[in-house]
Amino acid sequence: MRVFIPVVIVLTLGLLQCCKSSEKTVEVITPSDLDITFYNVENLFDTIDDPQKSDEDFTPSGKLQWNTERYQHKLKNLARVISQDGKELPEVLGLCEVENRQVVEDLMKMPAFAGVDYRILHRESPDGRGIDVALAYNAAVIQFEEVSYIRSKLPHGDRPNTRLVLYARGMSGGDTLHVFVNHWPSRHGGQQESEPNRLTVAYNVDQVLDSIRGVNPMAKILMMGDFNDYPNNKSLVEIIQAGKDDDSPMINLMWDKHKMGEGSYNYRGEWGALDQFVVSPPLVSATKGFQAETETVEFVRFPWLMYVDKEGVAYPNRTYGGPNYYGGYSDHLSIHMKLTYIKGNNPQ
Repeated sequence: MRVFIPVVIVLTLGLLQCCKSSEKTVEVITPSDLDITFYNVENLFDTIDDPQKSDEDFTPSGKLQWNTERYQHKLKNLARVISQDGKELPEVLGLCEVENRQVVEDLMKMPAFAGVDYRILHRESPDGRGIDVALAYNAAVIQFEEVSYIRSKLPHGDRPNTRLVLYARGMSGGDTLHVFVNHWPSRHGGQQESEPNRLTVAYNVDQVLDSIRGVNPMAKILMMGDFNDYPNNKSLVEIIQAGKDDDSPMINLMWDKHKMGEGSYNYRGEWGALDQFVVSPPLVSATKGFQAETETVEFVRFPWLMYVDKEGVAYPNRTYGGPNYYGGYSDHLSIHMKLTYIKGNNPQ
């Protein structure tokens, strides 16, 4: 039996760290659609040593010789990917592996995003590597008035703290969208050995999902992130209960693509969908307000984004390979989809 826990109970348990957005509100127009992007930007660190984080390598005098020139080059590269080479800007952008709010602000100030009023949601996490998740959004078309952060204590490994999961409730066109930005614990030490860590985070996220659906069974929910698990792994199938069809409590929009060998991350020559969109069935079946356009879901892959090794295998061109500087983008591909807005009174 699945137990629904009201939000107030979850808050008293300390899972959620909740606050109202302090961003200045602006007049919001109803968009015809929302472009959604998620990107694991692979160690987006500034060049300043933070004594509270393990970021010494990402300094000018550190092992990786991370200086202003390399930092600015990475920002330019990431902006090129996120804007799809200047062709399309996201209204909602989820990010992971960012060091702090400042690096997100620096990214959104790149010329590719000029003229768009992007706002940022971020909180420093207790992660041992010093990396966080963040959400940037176009305030002209959507407003996030409530944001919470889900904290988990890990049962396995020598680092009990991990990234926070960001939850935000957005409003646009009279419709409500519940957004989760995830970066679940890594597979370091092996998939099976590290699985309890991801199951723990999945369980905590699922408690919040249950509380939302307990209030509104027709809630439109969009989860995105680097789950460090594939669509058919236990954390997503058994805990989140994300399947390929709308007869599941949640729908994994990467299910079929993963089965066909597509993915966002290439591990030893094999592609897999670590980065995923997972949505509630009402977001797919909606006849008013926002509806997920499932056919638009994609792993963003351009020829200039890839590195082909001597055996002819293509990988995302990353910033570093070990201590070697390649000057690339990220070791992950970004993922992209659209939500279309269906006009009508009283969206679901």
